[in-house]
Amino acid sequence: MKIVAVGSKEICIGLRLAGVKEFHHREDIKDMTGLVEGLLKREDIGIIIIDDGSFSMLNWALKKRIETIAKPSIVAVPDYGSTTVESESLDVLVRRALGFDLKKKG
Repeated sequence: MKIVAVGSKEICIGLRLAGVKEFHHREDIKDMTGLVEGLLKREDIGIIIIDDGSFSMLNWALKKRIETIAKPSIVAVPDYGSTTVESESLDVLVRRALGFDLKKKG
């Protein structure tokens, strides 16, 4: 299964150094929703890593669909240079990646 990166050139370069072989630069993409929908249809992809800036470009229907699918896993990471990572966004990131909430209630 492949890992695919979608995001800024800086994010893609960093993930390329980490071994990701397929990536799509946000600056080169005119239809982010169309690209991600196409990636979701591919059987060879196991994980899609997308930065927050690219994720925010998706339409609301696709964002809702992403929350419910199990494969491929979609992991949103903070944009390059982002200095604020809220604990709530980290919880959402983990929940989206794993498909369930790790926090124990009560």
